[in-house]
Amino acid sequence: MTKITGVRLTPVAIARSTGLVCGHVIVELDTTDGITGLGEMSDFQHLPRFHVDVPELECTLTELLAGLPVGVEGANEAERRLAESFPLAGSLYDKTSVIRCGVDLALWDVRGKLAGLSVSDLLGGAVRKSLPVAYPIFRQQSPDDVDTNLDLVADQLDQGFTLFRVYVGRRLDLDEAFLRRLRDRFGDRVAVKSLDFSNLLDARTAARFVERTREVGYPLVEAPTYERDTEGLAFVRSRTLVPVSEHVHDRRWAIELAAARAVDVFNLGLFTLGGITPARSMAAIAEAAGLRALIGTTQELAIGTAAAAQFGVATKIADEPADPVGPLLYTRDVVAAGPEYRDGELHPPAGPGLGVALDPDLLAAARGPLRWTDTAVSDVVDRTGKRS
Repeated sequence: MTKITGVRLTPVAIARSTGLVCGHVIVELDTTDGITGLGEMSDFQHLPRFHVDVPELECTLTELLAGLPVGVEGANEAERRLAESFPLAGSLYDKTSVIRCGVDLALWDVRGKLAGLSVSDLLGGAVRKSLPVAYPIFRQQSPDDVDTNLDLVADQLDQGFTLFRVYVGRRLDLDEAFLRRLRDRFGDRVAVKSLDFSNLLDARTAARFVERTREVGYPLVEAPTYERDTEGLAFVRSRTLVPVSEHVHDRRWAIELAAARAVDVFNLGLFTLGGITPARSMAAIAEAAGLRALIGTTQELAIGTAAAAQFGVATKIADEPADPVGPLLYTRDVVAAGPEYRDGELHPPAGPGLGVALDPDLLAAARGPLRWTDTAVSDVVDRTGKRS
C-alpha cells in the first residue's frame, strides 16, 4: 500500500502579461513508491492582503498527511483531515481553500500515476474532448484602455479565440464604449461569453448597465452584485432576463443559491472550492437543482489549469464555456509541457494523473517569496500591475 511520506512546497513569483506579479505555491507530494504527485496553490495575490508562512505550512501538511494511504482507500480520511485543519471561511478568495486545493490536486495526480490513468479517467471518463474557453478582457480604467483592449481582441482572433469574457464595473462609461466599439469593429466575428462584474457593484446599478447594453449581445452576466447577495442576484436575473452565474465556494452557499433560484449557472473554480474532491459535490448540487455549470479560474499556472481541464472534460454538467487561460497570460511556467489551446479550446494533457511534469530548471528560475511589494489594492482587484 502506497503511503504519503511528506509534502514539499515551493513558492514561485510569476508576472502576468498585465504586469501583476502573482504568487503561487507548487506542491510535491512524496510517497513510499517514489511517485510524486503535483499540485498548485494558485494565485495567492488576492485580498485579504496577507500571505502564508510557506515553510511552516510545509511542516504542518507533512505532519497532517504523512503515513496516510495515498490511494482511494485513504481519500476520505485525507479530505477529513484537510477540512478539519483548514476550515473554509465562506468567501470567494479564502486562502484556506487555495491551500486545500493544492494538496487535493496532488492527491489526484499521484492516484492517477499509480493507476496509469488520467484524472479524467479516475473521474469516470471524459464526456468531451476539450473545453471551449473565453479569453479575458480586463477592465477599462482609462480611455486608452479601450483601444488597447480592442487591439488585444484582434490579436487573439489571430490566435484562434473568438469568445471573450469582458470584465466591467470600474468605469461603466468606458465599459459601454468598449462593448459598442467591439461590435462595430468585429461584428459577428467575436462573441462575448459574459460580462463579469466581480461583485463590484450593487444589483440595481449592474441591472441598469445590462439593460443599457443588452443589444450588444452576451448570454451571461457574472457576479452582478455585492458578494453573498442572494436577493441581488435574483433581482438581476428577473429584471434583465439575462442568465446569471456566480462562484460557489461551499455547500451552504450553493444550496442557498439553488433554493432561491438566484442563478442559472454555478461557477466552479477549483481554487475557491478546495480542489476536485469538493468540486464534484458542487457539480452534483447544480445537477440536482437543474442548473448549469462552468469551470472557473483564478488564472492558474499549467498544473492548476491541467487539473481544471481534467475535471471539466469529465464533468457532464460543465457544458458552459470555461475560463482558464492562465498559461497564456503568464510570462513563464514551471512545467515541461502543459495543456494545449487549439482553436479557442483547452485540451487536457495526455498521460497519467494530471498529465504534467515539473521542469526543475523552470521551477528554480521562478522560485521567489510570496510578497505584496508595490501592489495597490485596486491592482489586486483589477489584475493589473504596478502603475507608472
